[in-house]
Amino acid sequence: MFVNGIEIDIANLEKPLLLVSEEDELLFQRLLQPTIEHQLIQCQLALSTRKSISLVKDVWLAMYRDRENLYINSGHAMLYPIRLILFELVTQAEYFQRLAKKSRGDECLSFMYAVILLQFVLQWLKERFRDNREVYSTLRLLYRVSDDEVRQEPCFETREQKVAQAVAVKAIRFEVREHTQEFTSLLSQSYKLIAFLHSKLRDEGGEAAILPSLRNIAETLNRFYKDRYTTHNPSFTG
Repeated sequence: MFVNGIEIDIANLEKPLLLVSEEDELLFQRLLQPTIEHQLIQCQLALSTRKSISLVKDVWLAMYRDRENLYINSGHAMLYPIRLILFELVTQAEYFQRLAKKSRGDECLSFMYAVILLQFVLQWLKERFRDNREVYSTLRLLYRVSDDEVRQEPCFETREQKVAQAVAVKAIRFEVREHTQEFTSLLSQSYKLIAFLHSKLRDEGGEAAILPSLRNIAETLNRFYKDRYTTHNPSFTG
């Protein structure tokens, strides 16, 4: 399947952070494929690369199956330090717990919540580190930012790449700690928007219409994010 001009095998994403069953792996693929086919461009950052889609799967599973009953695969977690820190920051937040409570056991709602929530988080990170070349160059691997980006992801990481990831993890921790109120507000407003969109889509067509209808909310998402969090005035899709 092609995503942003790159062929991605959705059955061969990065290794999961959580211990996941084959049944849930296949379920995620069934949710992901029609979403990409419907061109959900307003959530471009969350659904742009193997890395970002793998993070969506981690968060989706934590919502769908209850984070408290799942276990981190320690071997995989060591391979993906940036995914791990973002997963921890998101899933430990109060507003994640509220969303998870609303969507637990509902694969479609959990997927929608995970995609939109991570779109906001990735956009916030992009804004915060835009002027930090060292960290930004590492974080940009999570999403596509230009047509010049390397078309094939590397199959192994060099020592320099591992060091860069460690620096990025430290920077993310520091940024969230120093701007706790802003990060919490981001999650709070994301929660409120998701609740609004869910009620709107449910009224318009029921649960079955949620994923196809998401592609029609680009302007709402753009305006919502720009009015609250951007300083450089980019679009919500980056």
